[in-house]
Amino acid sequence: MPHTVESAPASSQEYSGTQQVNVVPTIAADRQLLGNATGTVTENWMAGELRSGSRAYQVNDRTVVALHTATPLYRDLKVGDRGEDVRSLNDELSRLGYDSVPQSGEYNRNTGNGWRQLMVDAGNSDGAGEDDMNLRLSDTMWIPSDSVKVQGWSATQGSAVQAGAPLGTVPGGLVRLAIRGGKPSDEERPLTVFGVAAPLAPGTTDITDGELLQRIAATEGYQGKSAEERAAGMDPAHAQQGDPDPTRAGRFGVRHQWDLGMHRHRHVRQSPCRTGAHHHQ
Repeated sequence: MPHTVESAPASSQEYSGTQQVNVVPTIAADRQLLGNATGTVTENWMAGELRSGSRAYQVNDRTVVALHTATPLYRDLKVGDRGEDVRSLNDELSRLGYDSVPQSGEYNRNTGNGWRQLMVDAGNSDGAGEDDMNLRLSDTMWIPSDSVKVQGWSATQGSAVQAGAPLGTVPGGLVRLAIRGGKPSDEERPLTVFGVAAPLAPGTTDITDGELLQRIAATEGYQGKSAEERAAGMDPAHAQQGDPDPTRAGRFGVRHQWDLGMHRHRHVRQSPCRTGAHHHQ
């Protein structure tokens, strides 16, 4: 289960629209990758990383495709089937650029056409058969995000695999960064973490986008932090915490001072001519 590390450091920063903030990471536990096919591995394409929609390995000359869906697939599917797994499949097929009906919980002909094309691209079908529109669970392997690093992969060429058996491990990684004491805004705000631009969506004070988090986790700044330092919260993030339009703050001649320990804002009067500049503390 993901766990949030606690932290305690507090500091006070003055800024005109932009300031340094403290971010708290949430780290996920290791995840096992389970196969759905039984037989002999005839080909292996896994080279340290798997991406949703890509070929992972081949069992008895049939390709297994890595797939990330919000709800893991657990059954064979055909036109007319319904459920949250179908909704998740429709969403992912659409994201990958295949025919489907996003947000639909029905496996309709659009879904079937999209899946058939994915199987053609994977080398499992020529697209001519009506049954090619059906999804075989054994042709898939669920992964917990769009792209994952994999350790301990065992589905090497010539090995025997069993459905339901673990084939590798996705090491626990960064799944969320939250601004300590952050207050949501109605508009998008810029946030920079270890040099990576990661905008805060309206109404949020955290980052959950997997690709952005992977980029942040790969930086020298993040890699250089010990587990204890990450647990204490990290300071090299800069965010606009007040009015998302700095020109409005400038007109009123107000500079914000945010006490990260007390989680409150104060307003400090200053000369209007100084508020037009934006700087990182």
